[in-house]
Amino acid sequence: MQMHSNTESSQIRVIVLINAKEGKKQELLDLFIPLVDPPRKREGNVVYTFNSSMENPNELLFDEVWDSKESYDKHYNSQESIALRAKIQDLVSRPIEFKLYKGITGP
Repeated sequence: MQMHSNTESSQIRVIVLINAKEGKKQELLDLFIPLVDPPRKREGNVVYTFNSSMENPNELLFDEVWDSKESYDKHYNSQESIALRAKIQDLVSRPIEFKLYKGITGP
């Protein structure tokens, strides 16, 4: 019997956790909601969703899948993304958390 090793996919999943300051969630939503659709049309985007926590009303999450780290880096370093991160600094209770994952494929 031949054994197959698991390999990593070239796709990456990015989880972005954002915690709104008390009373600032709506301001964040007003900034984010109009900007959810454009990344979905960017080259290399596979999935791009925006979510609100059911357990913590001030916690927001972006769940993104990109075809490669390079595609994600282009998105992250776009003028739009840089400007948005600068705009929300006073609306968040702690630094934005970015977590990058690589998928593991089976045999």
